[in-house]
Amino acid sequence: MQGWRQFLDLLFPRSCLLCRRLVIQEQSASLCNRCQEQLEPIYGGCRRCGAPLRQDGGCAFCKDQRWEFGRAWSYTVYDSVAAKAVRLMKESHCESLTQSIGDLLSQWIMADETFNPLVYDAIVPIPQHWVRRMAQRYNQASTLGERLARVTGLPVRETLLRRGRWTQKQGMKTISERRENLVGAFEVPKVDTVRYRSFLLIDDVMTSGATLQEAARVLRRAGARQVDAVVFARGINASKAPARIQSGDQAAVPLTFGQNTRESPRGDNEALRRKIH
Repeated sequence: MQGWRQFLDLLFPRSCLLCRRLVIQEQSASLCNRCQEQLEPIYGGCRRCGAPLRQDGGCAFCKDQRWEFGRAWSYTVYDSVAAKAVRLMKESHCESLTQSIGDLLSQWIMADETFNPLVYDAIVPIPQHWVRRMAQRYNQASTLGERLARVTGLPVRETLLRRGRWTQKQGMKTISERRENLVGAFEVPKVDTVRYRSFLLIDDVMTSGATLQEAARVLRRAGARQVDAVVFARGINASKAPARIQSGDQAAVPLTFGQNTRESPRGDNEALRRKIH
């Protein structure tokens, strides 16, 4: 099988879906090592919204927010590279890219000492409206959830939460407009499948948090005991970003787990890649 794959790679060289460079055999089928390195993981992020923390340990993004979900984990900052990845993940021909990103996300969160998959009953992808699902042919949140399910052992429940109303795209809207746009967008078809259970929402990106907020609100209103969230990319306001993000410095960032602090150097990203290949 390995020899056959090498032969196919010679006939049809693979290219990275983000930068179009050739991908060598040892690398992911969809992402080259350079692009994976540019998708720098957030270590020791805010335990409420997943954003990078300031040097004093405070979060500039959610101090005045009341989230419906308990906490959120975010793999990387929504910069130009992550934005391109998110855009491509919405294309019907790029599911392999979503799978590769889902593997990175999964290995990263499993290495986080604050994450315990045993507290959840299921992974719940943010649903698409059926019209959008038909146009796109797959739901990137579901694919991310399936990759996470492979390492956590949790089931993925796509039908537990439904997008019953068509909503306009959130991109150019203000925060208040985004929240308004999503009111009544989600529904729980069978309340008995939610009551007294704990869920992990998953999506590709969190910017204002309006989508996750509304989804978590609907689940909690239906009787869910606990709702948390994990996303690939966390959108942040550059003016509020920690200095290391503004300056582009991606050196070691302190991780804090309870009373313990450890350094998470850039090399950890290389370790994650070795795990998934």
